[in-house]
Amino acid sequence: MDALAPVLSLKDVSKSFASKQGMVDALEDINLDVAPREVVCVLGPSGGGKSTLLNLMAGLDQPTEGEVRCNGVRVTEPGPDRVVIFQELALFPWLNVLGNVEFGLRMKGVSKDERRRRALEALELVHLEKFKDSFIHQLSGGMKQRVAFARALVIDPAILLLDEPFGALDPETKDRLLAEIQEIWEKTHKTIVFVTHNVREAVTLGDRVVLLTARPGRIKRDYRVELPRPRKIDDPGVIELADIILGDLRGNGQNGHGEAGDVTAD
Repeated sequence: MDALAPVLSLKDVSKSFASKQGMVDALEDINLDVAPREVVCVLGPSGGGKSTLLNLMAGLDQPTEGEVRCNGVRVTEPGPDRVVIFQELALFPWLNVLGNVEFGLRMKGVSKDERRRRALEALELVHLEKFKDSFIHQLSGGMKQRVAFARALVIDPAILLLDEPFGALDPETKDRLLAEIQEIWEKTHKTIVFVTHNVREAVTLGDRVVLLTARPGRIKRDYRVELPRPRKIDDPGVIELADIILGDLRGNGQNGHGEAGDVTAD
């Protein structure tokens, strides 16, 4: 993957916000390349700019300094090549599962037969085809998350941007979804950027784990994960590398930017 031109590239990116207390520096001097089909997990404490970084990649916000490029083109707005999945899923309760997955295609004017075919394929990919007629209130938290994945996949974006999608899920559901995301990646080879504060999640999913310091977020370390796939969150290799990364975050390596905060091991 290293030989391929990056699908996402951030060069000298900094981001500041105005607040009642004055200017807040969220990110500082970020340089990061993400290769096609790579899974990059961004890890760091709350307030370290993880979600801000994802919003810049998505085109939902613009850097104060530097630039973000997608396939060589400067990112100035959202695009169909990049889809964000947030922790808050924003599914439509008045639509059934199939209607939720079809929604984006319907907005693009795709014909009824074509959008149904593509939506059913996406639901099969996340193992929800039997629930196509169910409504959102009838689903568990994990099933709702899978609907959100299907809704993203049906548009066929090149890049999936995931903002702590497991934050509200119980451990068993989280473990099941970790396995399913790896299965989806094996089938689709989408480029994935996954933001989390959970070290084992990051090691389980990532080809790389990028550590951010506390605010202003800087890249402290970029770990390459060489463990074979598929991985489980309790695999010995995952636990060993997660412990090393967590120690790095809690050690002197914060470079004066604070402690590891709410970063968790499991």
